[in-house]
Amino acid sequence: MSTNLKALQAELNLTQKELALTFAIDEIRDTMPEPSTMLANIVNTLADEFETDLCLLVLLDRENGKAELKAVSNRSQELDQLEHVITRQLAERAINLAGVTIWQAKDVLPAMSINQSLESLQVAAVPIIMGDDNRLGALLLGRSNPPFSSDEVKLLKTAENQIDSAVIQGYAYHELNQRVKELETIYRIDHIRDQNLPFDEMLNIVLQELCTVIEAEMGFVMLYDRAGQRLELRATTDDDLFRVSSHYRVVDNLANESLKRAELIYRNDLGHGLKSAMCIPLILNERIIGVLGVVNGYGPNGFTSDERRLLHAIGSQMDTAIFENLEQHRLRQVLGRSVDPHIMEKLLANPNVDFLKGERSVLTVLYADIRGSTHLAERTDPEVLVAFINHYLGQMTEIILSYKGTLDKFVGDEVMALFGAPFPQEDHALRAVRVGLAMQEAHQTVMDIWQERGVATAPIGIGIATGELIVGEMGCPQRADYTVIGRAANLGSRICSAAKAGQVLISEATFELVKHAVEASPIPGLQFKGVNRDVTVYHVTRVLE
Repeated sequence: MSTNLKALQAELNLTQKELALTFAIDEIRDTMPEPSTMLANIVNTLADEFETDLCLLVLLDRENGKAELKAVSNRSQELDQLEHVITRQLAERAINLAGVTIWQAKDVLPAMSINQSLESLQVAAVPIIMGDDNRLGALLLGRSNPPFSSDEVKLLKTAENQIDSAVIQGYAYHELNQRVKELETIYRIDHIRDQNLPFDEMLNIVLQELCTVIEAEMGFVMLYDRAGQRLELRATTDDDLFRVSSHYRVVDNLANESLKRAELIYRNDLGHGLKSAMCIPLILNERIIGVLGVVNGYGPNGFTSDERRLLHAIGSQMDTAIFENLEQHRLRQVLGRSVDPHIMEKLLANPNVDFLKGERSVLTVLYADIRGSTHLAERTDPEVLVAFINHYLGQMTEIILSYKGTLDKFVGDEVMALFGAPFPQEDHALRAVRVGLAMQEAHQTVMDIWQERGVATAPIGIGIATGELIVGEMGCPQRADYTVIGRAANLGSRICSAAKAGQVLISEATFELVKHAVEASPIPGLQFKGVNRDVTVYHVTRVLE
């Protein structure tokens, strides 16, 4: 076999190994999304692939920046000492490396501890980096024989390219669980409120729930007295702790500091008896009414950022979950992010009208969707992509609300909006058309900004349809949306899919309502799934002034 042929065969073998390892890690990510399980299985897979005696995965804590050991595969009792040394002494060195580096025994062990069995030891140090220099952690693989080859170094680079995405996926999974935890806690607090218990008893039960979720020794609520001059302890889960006056003074000072700064504050270094505390102001109708807090988190370092976010989420809901009228709470929960604040206040001013019940109405729906978003996601750094999508969705939402439309939902980068509900609008079709044109104009401005930051061209297509729809609150106690069901909604989605970059396409029913006020050209003969006839849509280019 010629030298060139052997080289080609070796390159092919390496490529096959890279593909196999990529598929193996992808399968783990797809089937084991829970972070600790996913990372443990990735480490075991790498230990098998490279036949290592020891494999460690170290990640930087996102809150304090410290290196933490997340997964271990130790297959040699001789390397027990090495596991300790790598974890404690070499993690930060590995994290800060420029690329895959092979260390010899003398690089990782004191000379006096290198016996005959460890003389041939090598450690592959692989920094895990997302993007240009977002350092997430490091992978360390140790074995005595054989030494790591150049092909294995290339294979480790391939593994790193998959692990960084797995780590980010783990973060997203964790954050999603936190959001679910927040929603579930708020739901349980709502359920407590619905039992119509005496006020003080209800507060104590809510605090018990709070301490269970945040894992704290004690919870407390302090409310202003009737004169609104002084905070009073209204409920606590541990009266004994507050009998010690020094503890009470510390918590009282923290509570007043929280009120003065009008924000959540926390302390994780208070002392021995009272080690940690955090509290947040309670606000009702833009008026501060008291403080919600917890004391002595069970974690080794006090209250974490996740727990602070959880208290913030719970505290921000206390006014609606405990003090506000049930129907007003329900309206705010379902429509608070979907309608303009002025519309929200008008809804709350009509307590005798159930805006959330299902009813049939002639409405107009609008869909806007980014073209080529899948390819965009594959070519764009995740952090940049998220920032771009959030900016885009924010701009589209502002336009919808400025025309008194209702934001129905986001489905990935797709935006769905309603016109004519919850309040009737005689010109709902024309409003939707105006919004569609304004969205196209605003999106071009968004793209001008983000193309300078490396985001590829990503135009949008917009589809609009009008018809009789059922509109109301749909969902379950944990999550409900104000949305629509009906043929027109499906048609609007189909039209959006057919819209080309920069187009605003409308249905025949919509056109009949706006033809006197717009410039539009027909596009006949379109066929849509679920529609058993050819459909004519209209390409709107401008509204006649």
